[in-house]
Amino acid sequence: MNRSDAVPRDISARVLRALRRRKPLWRLLGTFCRAVDKAGGELHLAGGIVRDLAEGKPGNDIDLMVAGVGFERLDAILRSLPARTLGIRRILPVGKAFAVYKVRTSWTEVELDVALARTERSTGPGHRQFRVRTRNVEARDDAGRRDFTINSILFSFRMEKGRLTGAVVDFFGGLADLRRKVIRGVGNPEDRFREDPLRMLRAIRQKNERKGYSIERKTWAAIRRVAPGFLRTIPGERVINELLRSLSADPVRTVEDLRRAGILPLILPEIRGMRKDAVARIKRRYAVLEKLLGRPLPESLLAANLLVDYAEAECRRRIRDAGRKMHGRGLMSMGGGQEGLLFRLPRTDGIARRLNLPRVRSVVRMLEDLGRLHHIRRAKNRRARVEAIFGRWETTEPLLALGEAATRAAGRKAARFLDVLCVAARRPPLLSGRRLLEMGIPAGPGMEAILEEVREATLSGNIATAGEAEDLALRIFRRHRR
Repeated sequence: MNRSDAVPRDISARVLRALRRRKPLWRLLGTFCRAVDKAGGELHLAGGIVRDLAEGKPGNDIDLMVAGVGFERLDAILRSLPARTLGIRRILPVGKAFAVYKVRTSWTEVELDVALARTERSTGPGHRQFRVRTRNVEARDDAGRRDFTINSILFSFRMEKGRLTGAVVDFFGGLADLRRKVIRGVGNPEDRFREDPLRMLRAIRQKNERKGYSIERKTWAAIRRVAPGFLRTIPGERVINELLRSLSADPVRTVEDLRRAGILPLILPEIRGMRKDAVARIKRRYAVLEKLLGRPLPESLLAANLLVDYAEAECRRRIRDAGRKMHGRGLMSMGGGQEGLLFRLPRTDGIARRLNLPRVRSVVRMLEDLGRLHHIRRAKNRRARVEAIFGRWETTEPLLALGEAATRAAGRKAARFLDVLCVAARRPPLLSGRRLLEMGIPAGPGMEAILEEVREATLSGNIATAGEAEDLALRIFRRHRR
């Protein structure tokens, strides 16, 4: 094998020490390497774990790559390992084309991946079908198919006098890029992105997961060239998964990177029809949310914040159209059921589903409730409505934070919803639907309206006892009957 000779010895020693400290893994590696070596093959540790161990960080995902043997021989080697001694619980092949095995053990929850060295080329729609070659593929070929140089570093194992040892192998300058904190495509970065366009988003994600990193100039230029033609070929669920991971790492920088790369309007074309400062507002809201809740933000907030401006615009249109139909009477004359329909956001829901957002209904419901809160001043029984809106949520913090972030980003005066909720917590309801039935008030929408008005009076301090609540309920009931 043609090895890189530019790897400092201390890097190899660091990785070796880290692996030896993980005794169950080290035992498995020693036994496996002996068997591979005997079969005329080579065993390598590949992927992000080598990168992390080289930096002195703990590595989680364990990816082993075997070169110089065929699929059937690899299968025989794995089946010959002493499972009980090494703590192996299950060995499962997950695809003959890719020649990958999942190895589950008793000493880690993370499955070990074992694969043959390979080259691959995307052949099917959605970049889910590949033409794979494993015959006569060397370690350098396998490293050359990786996305970025920092992920192409290998650790090559060998037996010396019956003992396991090894060294870091760096064919493409990944260690130098680690020192420089650079994300750079392996070989021609445009080729890497055409092989799998999701790597464009992965470059942005890995940059934002790693403090102080930047994307190398040629790699960045390749992203801008390739994105318009290839990003739309990726299945939506793959895009949103990568996007949310990047947003979780650093939402403000992720949005800015997506804007600069020209990717944001490809993922969310509706942004072109929003306000000119829509991107700036998205970033401002993320900054406020992080200040309020810390990092990482809940996934629902990461997703909902992308659609706040569109949802607000749809909400305004629906209120305007409803006002015209009602000849200017507005929300003040609307009942709770009508108001509930008014703030439904079918177009926003359609965008959220097209984006394959996780827990999509919860995300859209948060945006609908945000609209209700933004227009609460125009509704009857505002305090009671605020309590009812937040009462639908298991925890109030995400909606409270999104509401504050949206008002700050828009330059509006923040509403004091938390004050209302604090008062509501101190003043339990004075009346129930069962009590209204006992008083002779029938069930139905009228009962709900009475309970809401009584609750508003309770929260505003106009009534303080059950007797006062019952008197008010009867007055409202008689008024409605007239």
